[in-house]
Amino acid sequence: MKKKKIIIPVMAIVVLAACFFIIGGIRRSNDGTVFQFAEVTRSDFEIVVSSTGTVNPLETVKVGSEVSGKVEEVYVDYNDIVEKDQLLALVNQNSFEASVKEANAAVMKAEATMAKSIAEYERKKTLYEKGHISEFDLLTLQTAVTTAQADLLAAEARLSQSETNLENTQIRSPIAGTVIERSIDAGQTIASSFQAPELFVIAEDLRTMQIEADVDENDIGQIAQNQRVRFTVQAYPDLVFEGTVRQVRLLPETVQNVVNYTVVIDVANDEELLLPGMTATIDFIILDHPDALLVPNSALSFQPPIPNERPHGSLFSNLVKSAQGNEKPDRPMMPDLSTGKARVFYMTDEEYPRVAFFTPGESDGVYTEVLETTVLKEDMRIVTGVSLPDSKKPDASRNSLLPTPSRPPGGRPM
Repeated sequence: MKKKKIIIPVMAIVVLAACFFIIGGIRRSNDGTVFQFAEVTRSDFEIVVSSTGTVNPLETVKVGSEVSGKVEEVYVDYNDIVEKDQLLALVNQNSFEASVKEANAAVMKAEATMAKSIAEYERKKTLYEKGHISEFDLLTLQTAVTTAQADLLAAEARLSQSETNLENTQIRSPIAGTVIERSIDAGQTIASSFQAPELFVIAEDLRTMQIEADVDENDIGQIAQNQRVRFTVQAYPDLVFEGTVRQVRLLPETVQNVVNYTVVIDVANDEELLLPGMTATIDFIILDHPDALLVPNSALSFQPPIPNERPHGSLFSNLVKSAQGNEKPDRPMMPDLSTGKARVFYMTDEEYPRVAFFTPGESDGVYTEVLETTVLKEDMRIVTGVSLPDSKKPDASRNSLLPTPSRPPGGRPM
């Protein structure tokens, strides 16, 4: 009985010493293995398409003159806010007033001629009924009446044209907005022939603007109407503005063999910080998942190498076993591609590497979203790389334990 009592404690001490040696060797990484880690994070996850564009007023109207003449007065200047039909400038009216008087006189003359023709026709019509004049004479008088009526209509048309020209000497704003350009001064002569000269440029209410952005043909398929947009301008680098996609124009523009499409974005400008012509740096929000669990893509592509001489109980051996779930390190476990799973290696509290499978979501090229997992948690350490001393570097022929996760259609890593 005494011998058994002595042997059992000695065996227990030996077993504990062996375990301590093995585990201690793994923690201290006596074979020179150094793991590189990253952490599982939780953050807002976005996928964006970047572009640039120009800020413009929602509507811009060029105001010209339909008449020629000397500019008598200019009533507005740059940046003035104008109402619809507000007087902007006045062209000298002397010649146009004279034309109106002349046209009035022509109308009065035509009215008198027509009245005389009608009276003559009525008088001769009675004589015709009594047989004193021929039918031909009556027809001649009737033609004179019709001609007089036509002359009166023509005179009235000339009067209307003259009055319109006189009214056009008052150049008025067609819309309510802001004067952003003025091309004339008082005393300047304008000539309107085949094309009306441009005198003013008026932008509609600058509290509502639009951005015309150029989007590459590779990204245009991800842009849709009513999509949310975030952008900045150089004048206010610390401010972030927001807008909404209103229209994707179908007409392509090719610049240096690159095909672009114009996307129109509606922007609120209540504080009027945005000015016409500013260059906007734009992010189209393709995907926005708040508070998402994320893993770095470098952890997805990590492949633990197998050294030429692998000591029993080393980190690599345990990594292989954890990946396989058995004691056969020469047969690496393959992810089940049919289930759309991805895998990463993580470290336990005892500093042992283990494998975790999860359902991946979208990726922005740096991080991948974790949709479903039973293991991964925020702040968990996952392996992204490993380095070995020169004497322990693996052969190229045995360079990987697990294949790089493949990507099914849709861009999600398996």
